[in-house]
Amino acid sequence: MLRQLALLLLLIAVPPSNAESGRDSIFAEVVRRAQSAADAPYRPNEMALPEVLQKLDYDTYRMITFRREEGLWFGERTRFQVQLFHPGYLYKEPVAINEVVDGEVRPVRFSPKFFRYSHLDPAPLNRAKIGFAGFRLLYPLNHRQPVDEVISFLGTSYFRALGVGQTYGISARGIAINTVENIQEEFPAFREFWLCRPEPGARELQFFALLDGPSVSGAYRFVVQPGKTTTVEVEARLFFRKPVEVLGLAPLTSMFWRDQPDSETPNDKRPEVHDSDVLLIEQADGKTESHPLQQVERVTTQLFPKKNPKSFSLLQRDREPAHYQDREAHYERRPSVRVEALGEWGAGTVHLMELPTPNEYNDNVVAFWQPEKSPVAGDELQFKYRLHWFPQPANKE
Repeated sequence: MLRQLALLLLLIAVPPSNAESGRDSIFAEVVRRAQSAADAPYRPNEMALPEVLQKLDYDTYRMITFRREEGLWFGERTRFQVQLFHPGYLYKEPVAINEVVDGEVRPVRFSPKFFRYSHLDPAPLNRAKIGFAGFRLLYPLNHRQPVDEVISFLGTSYFRALGVGQTYGISARGIAINTVENIQEEFPAFREFWLCRPEPGARELQFFALLDGPSVSGAYRFVVQPGKTTTVEVEARLFFRKPVEVLGLAPLTSMFWRDQPDSETPNDKRPEVHDSDVLLIEQADGKTESHPLQQVERVTTQLFPKKNPKSFSLLQRDREPAHYQDREAHYERRPSVRVEALGEWGAGTVHLMELPTPNEYNDNVVAFWQPEKSPVAGDELQFKYRLHWFPQPANKE
């Protein structure tokens, strides 16, 4: 009996693994850096791109491709691999990438060796200190090898993820600042990432990010679990250097052009064109309410006051290919995304904003949680939630 009790006490007293302890220490340092940044005046994250990159357009940028064999963890006994995005075109702010191995931070320096250049001479880039534009994670979602993209971070604080059999559509953001009419919107950006090398066979990946913008700085912890439903757990520690009139937490960005009842556009006979078609809110008591997205002629905002909601979602309900008649875009495969509250969010508002759009190329739907209290300079906020990227069953009630 005493031996069993001693063993039980030993098990209880076992400290976290070195890897886990090291990751916590690194996140604590990211939090410290975010707080320190918020205590100082904002400094834009400017990057002087070489002239050859300043001239890139949409087509020439896409002609720069990543060398898969140069990716982090390529050929190792891990289910994850990392590929990096090249700077240039729209992506002119440097993003620093670090690999975390056994608690040690190893910077990943920009080098042309990571990329193939089919149309330009990369020689001027050999000594350039320009950072990357972002990164994406590969995982065996639809194949036995890690060749399927599961999540991508590219452009300010935008990211998007996929589950099994899905195609990219709706996006998320780290934060939304003053995303309303008649106020200048801010776009804080993730400036640096720390990617934790996973153990062999691990089915989740943890990484951290430092965000900064004119009004706020923040430290983020992400935990990605790919699958039929891919989940992304997010922990944010925010530090405000300025007042924010409209703070948007856990923001989602999507596209709704038209549904079947809407009038057809000349030269376009597709019945429906959208990445999402309804906002669903789950209240604290478990009751749900749905608000279909609409084609609008002017900016339209709807506010839904709640206290401690369980979740809000932008759903793609219609899974019938014949309703889209688009063999390239495959709108029927676009994911739905649920924002699940972790802990109590308190009082606030689910904010839905819809904008007019002439086509399908512009995101025109934004949904986020707006706390009742607007932050002022010196405020701190900790916020946790889980994103579910899932295939909403075919159902249009």
